[in-house]
Amino acid sequence: MDLKHLETFLKIAELRSFTKAAEELYLTQPTVSKQIVDLERFFDVKFIDRTKRTVALTRAGELLLKYAKNFVSLKKETIEEIAAFKGLKRGTITVGASTIPGIYILPRVLSIFKKTYPGIQIRLIISDTKDIIEKMEEGTIDIGFVGAKNGAKKLDYKKLIDDIIVMIAPPEFPDSINLSELKNYPLIAREPGSGTRNTFEASLKKIKHMKTSDLTIIAELTDTEAIKETVKNGMGISYISKMAIVEDLAQGRLKRISIQGFPDIKRPFYIITRKGKTALPQVKALLEIIDKWRKYDKI
Repeated sequence: MDLKHLETFLKIAELRSFTKAAEELYLTQPTVSKQIVDLERFFDVKFIDRTKRTVALTRAGELLLKYAKNFVSLKKETIEEIAAFKGLKRGTITVGASTIPGIYILPRVLSIFKKTYPGIQIRLIISDTKDIIEKMEEGTIDIGFVGAKNGAKKLDYKKLIDDIIVMIAPPEFPDSINLSELKNYPLIAREPGSGTRNTFEASLKKIKHMKTSDLTIIAELTDTEAIKETVKNGMGISYISKMAIVEDLAQGRLKRISIQGFPDIKRPFYIITRKGKTALPQVKALLEIIDKWRKYDKI
């Protein structure tokens, strides 16, 4: 059993394609196929069912997937620890973030990190809160930044900063509406699993016992910039992080509206790490930079 074969297996399981896996790994497709054949011969069991159209893991493949992730994660951790011993001159760090911290907070922080540790490669994955939490539980990211907690027992949550979710509308929209009128307006919502959506819905339920089904949702979008453009073009109103609309408000492209009887929604962003796992030196270094910036109100 070769670790490179396990890495190839993981990439095929992720992409569900031998061709795409070969491209990402900079290998030829025959090489990728041979590595899987060698792996199956070693264990004397079939791991992947492959047809012209689909690639699927067998039951044995699902079992191997769990252990392969652990093997590859341990390999990475070993490399990073030795790199740290040599002075944080080499290595990689995989950072996962939900949309708002990933777009409006982390680029500034990671820029400082890169200047401080130029030899360390940074991989930033931006997705919704649910996906980032799952990736942290799986061990595929080293540190995460999300806008909501869940019941994950494997994770530690540490507050990063507070955010405010506000309602936005086109510039010609009234400055305020009653909460009872909210259901009458077309609403552009974030996708299920988004921390912004979860917080908004929880606030509605807490104050007026309103549900998503009570609102007139005309679209569910996964991208903050797409939501802003949709609102600017008059399709409806939406809720969004105040961080994301600073320039749009200043230039009059969007209007922040108030909902009478519904206060501003305050929500924290969290740093998430794995419980019981020693943080990589790169993660510790990033946390130190974040702490310094918070003290000086830079984020």
